[in-house]
Amino acid sequence: MRKSLMLAVACVLLYPNSSAQAGGQTCRELQDSISENGSVILRYPSSTAQAPRRYDRFVADQSECPAHYETLKVRLLPALDTDACPAHVCWSDD
Repeated sequence: MRKSLMLAVACVLLYPNSSAQAGGQTCRELQDSISENGSVILRYPSSTAQAPRRYDRFVADQSECPAHYETLKVRLLPALDTDACPAHVCWSDD
């Protein structure tokens, strides 16, 4: 019972409000989507050609992060107009 409750809470906290392909939008469009939705899962290419595509949950602010994430970290994404579009992810030093 307790395990299923914890799983349900985790799904609610981590479920993104939207999903998108990072490389198919401009940096401003990506940032606007994150701001409008609160959180967005973005798929983007790895920095190495050998690695598979990556994805992460990007957030508008700290209120979108589960309690055990103490801070936000900036991750640079490739976009149509730049290779270094800044966006925030929830971060914990654990």
